[in-house]
Amino acid sequence: MTDRRVARTDASVIGAFERLLDERGYARMTVREILEAADVGRATFYAHFQGKEGVMTAFVAGVIDHVAAPANAEPGHDFTGHEGVAAQVEHALRHVHEHGHAVRALLMGGCSSEFIGALREAVFERIRKATRDDYEARFLTGALVETVVRWVETDFAEDPQALATSYAALAAGVLGP
Repeated sequence: MTDRRVARTDASVIGAFERLLDERGYARMTVREILEAADVGRATFYAHFQGKEGVMTAFVAGVIDHVAAPANAEPGHDFTGHEGVAAQVEHALRHVHEHGHAVRALLMGGCSSEFIGALREAVFERIRKATRDDYEARFLTGALVETVVRWVETDFAEDPQALATSYAALAAGVLGP
């Protein structure tokens, strides 16, 4: 079980990071600005994160981890008790959209390769548990990451449920019965 103080610090830093993405963008944002916005000390920050890259990784992993195990109904959607690839992908897409300003800033703001790498790593770790081998997990991860990137680039033009259903249908061919 995570210490509540640790969880509060992490939430404060990640929240400050997300707000600063809107104000400054990723490339211009500094650790010092994150520290000030989160109201945490430098030593505390570095005890939790490895620079702003570590905060970005935690931000991405937090969205993915939440989707893997929803605990409660959320405003706008309820995925508690929903299982299957389509439900999990739709839930992930809804959270990407909810944090769309931050995701767009990361993808379009000079750190796209770092963001895509963090997204790929977070998604791969979760998909790997549901597949038969590493190749399948990498294949499904790549398809999902590209789906997210394309969706963001088109300013979320497609319905997340339709995208999730399409991804699940294609994934079924890999995952099999």
